Amino acid sequence: MYHPGYVTSDISGGGFMPNMTDYLKWRGDLSFEQDPFNEVDNIILSFLSYSDFSNIVYGPDLSEKTSLEEAYKKYFAFYSREDILTHKSSTGVAPFVMDDMVNAPRYEDLYLTGYVDEIVKEEDSQFSVTTFILPDNTYYVAFRGTDSTIIGWKEDINMGYLYQTPGQKKAAKYLDDNFKDLDCKIIVGGHSKGGNFAVYASSFCDSSVQDKIIRVYSNDGPGFRKEITKMPGYKRILPKIISYVPDESIVGMLLVNDTKPIVIKSSAGGINQHNPLSWQVERNGFVKCNRLSDKSILLDETITNWLNELDDAERKRFIDSLFQPFDDAKIDSIDELGGASPDNLRRLYKSFNNLSEEQHMVLKDTATKFINSAFDTLKPKK
Repeated sequence: MYHPGYVTSDISGGGFMPNMTDYLKWRGDLSFEQDPFNEVDNIILSFLSYSDFSNIVYGPDLSEKTSLEEAYKKYFAFYSREDILTHKSSTGVAPFVMDDMVNAPRYEDLYLTGYVDEIVKEEDSQFSVTTFILPDNTYYVAFRGTDSTIIGWKEDINMGYLYQTPGQKKAAKYLDDNFKDLDCKIIVGGHSKGGNFAVYASSFCDSSVQDKIIRVYSNDGPGFRKEITKMPGYKRILPKIISYVPDESIVGMLLVNDTKPIVIKSSAGGINQHNPLSWQVERNGFVKCNRLSDKSILLDETITNWLNELDDAERKRFIDSLFQPFDDAKIDSIDELGGASPDNLRRLYKSFNNLSEEQHMVLKDTATKFINSAFDTLKPKK
């Protein structure tokens, strides 16, 4: 039963377009023995990892576990459905997916463990992970993507100039700490930045852990700087990586990937396609497309050309100038920028105006380069 306001398969407003919630109703009665773990199960668990399981799921190690049913009961004892709906990000409704999961025999023997959720402002790091134990004792490690925190968004953009982010290194350490001495099969996945963390962690974990990994799912996750894709660990894990992007993907086309993505249909458009609730499903898989849309290809080319115009120092100055006003205004989350927070918006506006002349020039020059890159991309090719 869905709470009013929960986005389901009519997300586009244009008729019935099945998504992961419909999959749970249609195929939730099938055990993993009858229908093995698939790409839709992958996105369900990746999406569920956006839930705040603090004080609900044990962590950071795997020594204790919580059943899905117990996690569900505890979660909604801690949080009201009305509070959950106040989140501005599209992933804020992730806990509601448990409504159907707990009624699906497929997930009745699913356990949660190894929960970590930490934000370190000093290092621009937002890191969270939930590990799910499947009935056959396979472990699905779900790295959370960008949440509603400003630090999380800044870490995303920092990937454009940092060789490695603190969150990426924590993801690799998490695999090593928990799986070096464990005899098991591992699936690693995540959505958005979580997909990037999944690939990075699987590439840079110890080789003994890497050998236990059977699949890596990147669900519309951004790529890497080119140096990462040349590393031996990345090349070794590459055959196990499965990458999904919606046909108008923006996030999943950023930076460099050596995997050929599987293009899937979404019931939304533009950046809203990044929301996995919009990804169309039939039977036990996503609805596939033949190719990316022209808009996605053009935007990818524009952003690539724009980044090539900026060296690492310029990228860092731009990012620091862009995010300093949020710090000055003491705004830590996009949830603080809603219509009910006019004071926050006024403080943010004032903080932008208080940037130094040099910082204003950095923002202006970088924006101008982006516009010029867009015009160059749109020029007819000779």
